[in-house]
Amino acid sequence: MKSLTAAGLRIVEGWTAPDGLVPPTVTGQAASCPSEEGRVEAMLDVLDPDLHENANADWYRLAVEGGLFSETDRRFLIAINPGPDRLARWHCVELQSEWDLMGKGAAGLLGSAPCRPEFAMLSLDGNVLCFATTWEHAISTSVLKAPHRSQVLRRWAEALTDGSMDDMGDPDQPPLSVAARRWLDNHRESSD
Repeated sequence: MKSLTAAGLRIVEGWTAPDGLVPPTVTGQAASCPSEEGRVEAMLDVLDPDLHENANADWYRLAVEGGLFSETDRRFLIAINPGPDRLARWHCVELQSEWDLMGKGAAGLLGSAPCRPEFAMLSLDGNVLCFATTWEHAISTSVLKAPHRSQVLRRWAEALTDGSMDDMGDPDQPPLSVAARRWLDNHRESSD
């Protein structure tokens, strides 16, 4: 968790995940969501001389404009993988006044190296997904409002209800197949 502190994120103690949030494993397909599903993306060439500053600025702008958090309440959820052969879980964090998600953060839990992000974030109400990924020659940060309306995510969640990945789950959490079914069922009418 030291890398979260270096990124400028503080874990909010005592937070309990509400039932029906999109499972972090489902959000792994978010980069495949087309713009027609509402995905807004900012992409930067990895050779950009101001990559670090521009990537942080793009993330913050998209996060605030998209509704991941607000200027007055800077709490949101972040997917953290507890270890090898385990599935990520949502944790509530608060963005501190000094932060560096794309530099120090991406060098820790939020990526593979500075300016090489790989993360998923969710608004507290589950209605805004923010994610970043590294491509061959670029990095991108995206926001997807109403992820429950995404056919890409819904199809992946439906596939996960077969139980094939349940053995990777946390014994203290519902199996992935159950979590995926709960998310799909909680948003059945709103996906139409």
